[in-house]
Amino acid sequence: MKDSDIFGYSLIVFGLGILVGLLVAPHKGEETREILRKYLKEYCGETCEFITEKAAQVGKKAQEYIEELKKGIEEAK
Repeated sequence: MKDSDIFGYSLIVFGLGILVGLLVAPHKGEETREILRKYLKEYCGETCEFITEKAAQVGKKAQEYIEELKKGIEEAK
C-alpha cells in the first residue's frame, strides 16, 4: 500500500471519527470543542511533519534525477 493511500485513508477515518463523536458526544459542547482542539493540534502537527518529510524526499529525488540528466547530457556531447 502506498503512503499516499495510507494518508488518504487516515484522513477519511479521522473525519468519520469526528462525525461519529459529535453525534454521540458524551460531553457538553464546550468540553467537546476543547477536546477537538487538542486532537486537531496534535494531528495537524503530525500531518505537517509527514508532508514536510515527503516533500524533502521528493526534492532529494528530483535533485538526483537532475544530476543524472546533467551527466547524461555531458556524456552525449
